[in-house]
Amino acid sequence: MHNETTRKSRQPILFFGALIFFAAAAFFSLYEGSQLDYMSWEWPYSAVFTNWLNGGVASADDILTIDYLVYAAKFEPLFPTIMFFTALVLFLQVSFWIFKGKASALSVFHIVCAGVFFVLGGALMASPTAGLALFSRIFFITGLIMLISGVTSLVKARKLTT
Repeated sequence: MHNETTRKSRQPILFFGALIFFAAAAFFSLYEGSQLDYMSWEWPYSAVFTNWLNGGVASADDILTIDYLVYAAKFEPLFPTIMFFTALVLFLQVSFWIFKGKASALSVFHIVCAGVFFVLGGALMASPTAGLALFSRIFFITGLIMLISGVTSLVKARKLTT
């Protein structure tokens, strides 16, 4: 009983701690990414979402906020990496809450997420910048861990039900 109470009290602490780290990392990532405003030669390459949604960048005012994160991930990847891992902790915590008591569904969800990470890692694999190459590796490793975890949990859940 004491162990269950301890686990339940740790979950919100972990969640809100990760939320605070995510917010701080997002702030610093956006700050570092705001350098994009002053580098017009980088706009066609780093303002990916602005180019995609608005058809191009005419001035720094046109740049979407998410493009600051792209720029930071490419050239200053420390805080975007912290953002990714804290977002992953938040995402996994919410998925555990949603699929509580449904081990098979949670395992399948993790396997699907692993597939998404493999696709993201593959999309970034050919990036010439060190930051996005790092993210490619991080996505592949995270996908591999989630795949192994999901398959292992699924096998255990299937053995328990038979």
